[in-house]
Amino acid sequence: NLWNSKGGTYSAGNTTVNLTINSGVTIGATSLGSYAFTTGLGWVTGDVINIINNGTIKGKAGNGGAGGTAQNAPLTVAAGNGLGGGTGSPAFRGQFACTVTNNGSVYGGGGGGGGGGGAASRSGAGKSVFDNAYGGGGGGGGAGVTASTGGAGGVASGTFAINGSLGNAGTATAGGAGGSGPTDAGNGGSGGGLGSNGSGGANGTLGTAPRAAGTGGSGGIPGYYQVGSVFINGGSGIGGTVGGRSA
Repeated sequence: NLWNSKGGTYSAGNTTVNLTINSGVTIGATSLGSYAFTTGLGWVTGDVINIINNGTIKGKAGNGGAGGTAQNAPLTVAAGNGLGGGTGSPAFRGQFACTVTNNGSVYGGGGGGGGGGGAASRSGAGKSVFDNAYGGGGGGGGAGVTASTGGAGGVASGTFAINGSLGNAGTATAGGAGGSGPTDAGNGGSGGGLGSNGSGGANGTLGTAPRAAGTGGSGGIPGYYQVGSVFINGGSGIGGTVGGRSA
């Protein structure tokens, strides 16, 4: 919050702020939903804000969705749906007129990958009948300023049960791969890169009756690279290398 960092020499309506973010510097938020950078609200007419970004401003990424569960018992055949990936967090918020020269990059956090659908079925015959249950793979975490979390693999229960695999965490530059769904269960979707959507999880597939299959969760959407574009560069918003949504 630039307003909170203005210092003791501020004079209302008579202050020019020149802020340079150096090359190699990353500004970001460590909690979901928080902005990486805001101008703040206390400025008044006559104040001037000039920002030169030679580094990176980026939001925290969305986490991966959990894989769908599965259950197969003599009286219950059920498969859960994968959960959707989390939404990425925003980067820059303009709340007062400012000039932003973007020589670096500004990205919303990447969306998390959706969890894969679970699956349950029966195989064999006679005395060799198996109640199969397979949990869906967890979605991968998106790319953002701090590592995101991969979604949990779906939990399976039955005579022959295999849990889905945990999705991989995203990094500062790339989304994590989705976890695998065993046999008929769906794989988790990959987390989105910086400013990009996560991929949806795959559906479970129907095996031998009695059977059930869950659907894959949707991929998470990226965070905003800018909010309050009407205040930025006379309403034209941030130019240069950007990624994500804009408002």
